[in-house]
Amino acid sequence: MAKAIAYKSFLDNSIIKETLMNNSLPLRIALIANAAFSFTCVMLMVFKSSLVGEMLGIQAPLVLQVVGTGLAIFAVDLLHQATKSRIATWRALYASTGDFIWVLATLVLLVLFPNTLSSSGHLLAIAVSVTVLTFGAWQLWAIERTYKLPTNEYRLCVPVYVNAPADEMWNAIGNLGDIKKYAPSLKRSLILDGKTPGVGAVRMCEDYTGKRWSEECVKFENGRSLILRFVSEAPDFPFPVQTMRGGWEIVSGDRETQIIVWWELMPKPKYLAPIILPLLAFQADRDLPKIIQNMAADVLGNTSKSISQETLRAIAYILPQFC
Repeated sequence: MAKAIAYKSFLDNSIIKETLMNNSLPLRIALIANAAFSFTCVMLMVFKSSLVGEMLGIQAPLVLQVVGTGLAIFAVDLLHQATKSRIATWRALYASTGDFIWVLATLVLLVLFPNTLSSSGHLLAIAVSVTVLTFGAWQLWAIERTYKLPTNEYRLCVPVYVNAPADEMWNAIGNLGDIKKYAPSLKRSLILDGKTPGVGAVRMCEDYTGKRWSEECVKFENGRSLILRFVSEAPDFPFPVQTMRGGWEIVSGDRETQIIVWWELMPKPKYLAPIILPLLAFQADRDLPKIIQNMAADVLGNTSKSISQETLRAIAYILPQFC
């Protein structure tokens, strides 16, 4: 029975992983298309600045070349993100933000300084802005799709490598009330009503900004995984989600371990998913390696007060893969 359950869990995780890998394809295409258009503009602005200036009705080749150089850096970053194994959606979000800023700047130029450009310059600026706006909107749509599950919920997953034994890492992960020891942003964490870690236990967390929330343990496989349901129905729940659950899973390792941390949620309001999810991903990518490294340092006895050559130094980093 245990093997059957484990096999079913493996299949479910494989399906989710394949779904999310396929879901990222539209975002990759959008970023590559944006990069191709940006590189085309760069070539014209840098190497044909006089022609572009004539079309715009201005004679400022140096300005066009400077703008083109900045646009080249933007395009290189788009291409880099599109070809990474694990795409960083928060960087795609700032790409869309950059696109929208370009459109806004063009609008300000045309409305407040209408005589700056010629008639053909107005048409060219509008055409470019419409194209850039399309890329920005396309990327936002693709960001939302990247996280979407067949259930219409959204899943964010972070795989982290750590050089500590799996059973030792579980001692830190499974001790639910001690998460504050490892997460620098938390002011307090405890299990309510004096319960022991396991199904039914409720963990209360509070960060240094005053946000407070509770998480109910709904699954606890000792030594392997746990799932927490965020009590989002509480009137003072501080996060913009309707429902949310998260889990920790130890995948492998005697001396080295892969830990998967994931969340499945429904943003509130749903139309803000392309913004909420990348921001959550940014925070997770920033904080989780440090949290897991702190756990490893604790279980390895590698504290900041005493580090000896005989003691293994804790190392944790995000793996470049889907999970």
